[in-house]
Amino acid sequence: MLKFIVVSKKVCTFALEMIKHKLYISIGTNLSTADQVLLWTKRKLAISFRGEAVYSTAVQTEPINFPDSAPFTNQLVELTTTLTTKMARPLLKQMERELGRTDEDKQRGVVRLDLDILWQDGEVLKPEDWERDWVKAAVAELTGGAGATYTSE
Repeated sequence: MLKFIVVSKKVCTFALEMIKHKLYISIGTNLSTADQVLLWTKRKLAISFRGEAVYSTAVQTEPINFPDSAPFTNQLVELTTTLTTKMARPLLKQMERELGRTDEDKQRGVVRLDLDILWQDGEVLKPEDWERDWVKAAVAELTGGAGATYTSE
């Protein structure tokens, strides 16, 4: 939202009011180095989003749609940022590529990093994922304040 302030008849300046958005982003990997992947992801999110992030406890889940896959490690982050979903999604996809995610790996059942915006500002963007048991448990944990908080500087 832009606010315009008239200083004089000849000069007009404006102040930009930054709107904060709340996002829930799922993080998933089925690599044996999941702890390192999660740590790397937290650091990249802090740098890219410059907002407050609260993380749920990481959980192991059985793979869905990957019959020969290793179990997944999943985590949910509640992120408060000035970025909209339209601005955030390309950043998340770039992070996946930086960690080496490829279509070929996905076809083989290897998911190095999967980042999805499930919810923004009260709107569910991925209903099927939002209804997963681990996501429901993570949301309950985060809304109860039990997650670990990471705030970027």
